[in-house]
Amino acid sequence: MNPLHYLPQPIAHRLLKSDDSSATGFSPKENEILLIITVAESVLSLIGSILIVTSYLKFKRLRKFSLELVFWLSVSDIGMCVSYFFGNPKSGGLCTAQAMIMSFFELASVLWTTVIALTLFRLIILQRTSSHLIKYYHVFCFGVPFVSMFLPLLTNSYGDSGAWCWISTPTDESETDKQLMESPGNLWRLTLFYLPLWLAIIFNSTVYLIVTKTLSRVASTQASDQRPKYLKMIRRLRLYPLILVFCWLGATINRIQNVIDPSHPWYSLYLFQVATRSLQGTLNALVYGFNNHVIGEWLSIIPNGCSWSASKEEEESGGEEEDEEDGIFNKVSYVGGKVGGGGERDSNDMETSLI
Repeated sequence: MNPLHYLPQPIAHRLLKSDDSSATGFSPKENEILLIITVAESVLSLIGSILIVTSYLKFKRLRKFSLELVFWLSVSDIGMCVSYFFGNPKSGGLCTAQAMIMSFFELASVLWTTVIALTLFRLIILQRTSSHLIKYYHVFCFGVPFVSMFLPLLTNSYGDSGAWCWISTPTDESETDKQLMESPGNLWRLTLFYLPLWLAIIFNSTVYLIVTKTLSRVASTQASDQRPKYLKMIRRLRLYPLILVFCWLGATINRIQNVIDPSHPWYSLYLFQVATRSLQGTLNALVYGFNNHVIGEWLSIIPNGCSWSASKEEEESGGEEEDEEDGIFNKVSYVGGKVGGGGERDSNDMETSLI
């Protein structure tokens, strides 16, 4: 069953209307398949991101600095999903709007993952809190994309880029492949998104490698009943950088192919791109957002007979579960490879809820 049929008719019509042709030369049926995958997966990402945003706004106990970062990550993912719902307008104001919205929120989402990595590095390795840096985080994560989304307008580079509008490249068959490769569109794609994306992946991977090695060393010094808590954190932290790799590897390979042989796009690579890219909001919500604290808050409002409440379970154990988890981070110190307490910390800031 076509998922677009479940959408309101004006929206479905807007999406399906874009199936006539595209810069790639794919058939209407091929373009429709790309749109169906994009919309279906974006709906899942939108639902997951909205749940995280709602959780942060609804439950006061979740309004900690750590979840605030995940909140803004989810806001970026929501904006990204909205841009995917535009379909493929091909040209005109709606096309430019989709391209600019997509450029802004895709880059913003990537940058928020880097500040989350930085925050964990400061907390676990440097024993420093980061709540006072939030204004700088906003300038970085929203300011940089805001400036960069206007730059392609200088060369009129927004337009049909396949099955959606983004930074486009020339499609004039009279131009040589070399001229197409050196087009402003390819330069903007590289410098405004793919270069920052892979720099972020390298940065995040390096940070989480250092953090997980530190936690592994600390775990080896702990009592056997404490080690599973460290191992659980380590397993979760290893997933963080993999999300960007999983979601954007296909898109990166596809755009490299577009640069090398712009006149002959591969439909299989476009399928690879849309099948993974649109899941970013879903994966961010699952890995960054849905931890025991968030799940517990939702379970706590379910009638007593329906399910167990995480907060109730915590209450029965004397609140030890959260204290122990917080305590683990207070014990990590990377000074001369020693384990100890201390470090600058805001008592009202539970940054550890990221884990």
